[in-house]
Amino acid sequence: MATIWEEIVDSLNAIHGSHPGLRAAHARGTVCTGSFTATREAAALSTAAHLSGDAVPVTVRFSNASGNPRTSDADPIAGRGMSVKFELPRGESTDIVCVPLKVFMVRTAADFLAFTRARAPDPETGQPDPEKLGAFVAEHPETVAAIEASLPQIAPTTSYATSDYNGLHAFALVDAAGERHWGRYSWVPEGGVEFLTSEQVAAADEDYLQAEIVERIARGPVRFSLKFTLAAEGDPLDDPTAFWEGNRELVTLGTLEVTEISGDPDDASLITDPVNLTEGIEPSDDEILEARSRAYSVSIERRMR
Repeated sequence: MATIWEEIVDSLNAIHGSHPGLRAAHARGTVCTGSFTATREAAALSTAAHLSGDAVPVTVRFSNASGNPRTSDADPIAGRGMSVKFELPRGESTDIVCVPLKVFMVRTAADFLAFTRARAPDPETGQPDPEKLGAFVAEHPETVAAIEASLPQIAPTTSYATSDYNGLHAFALVDAAGERHWGRYSWVPEGGVEFLTSEQVAAADEDYLQAEIVERIARGPVRFSLKFTLAAEGDPLDDPTAFWEGNRELVTLGTLEVTEISGDPDDASLITDPVNLTEGIEPSDDEILEARSRAYSVSIERRMR
């Protein structure tokens, strides 16, 4: 019997098609390299090696979020992704995986499976069945709120370098005294966020984001600030659909410089996992965080066959 993690990957394939050798989601991307340098504030919050203040090498993958490699970068609901692997001493690594969404769509693995199945295209129309999708969202108001908040954020941007990216889950930064500082990550582009106009969307090539980032990095480094929004008392740490309302303390953890395109423009062997953590960082009890990691493992095993 298939596990729920296998069923989730199967349901993603039902939406995007099965493409051997490629990821079930974020199928097309561009792999880059660079460095990350942490701030003093980061070192005070966590003992993690990449937050000590010394520059560490990184591998960055920017991606179109669709599981279909032929989905246009200008598709208004395709979205984007940015995963960063920090290379640590003794051959270790740790990852941060982010998307432009404000919050996630569902709370549980079972709900994620049901949501993806509701989005699968009808064989006759080639489009999702509105009754199935409507029935799901009617029973999940958190999904409606997440979609309304996130749709403007996933609209096509002028570049991967002019998009922001958010970690949807809470993590604890653990300091030298063992104190946990809970929060959520976000990457903020140096030049700000910039969306395409409707005219630019209509004229954009299918892979314009991939081509643009190569040209941009050839002209000079692309920079992002890593921010950490500290949770306030009462903020749910295990619910990725929850908006943390009101003012929160925002700490700058460091600066990322993306300086080169990898020799392999999209290395299929590159594995980033939101629960690939190092000492000084701990995960929350968020069920979706575990589900993502388990489903990634299934997708990785299948594409590396």
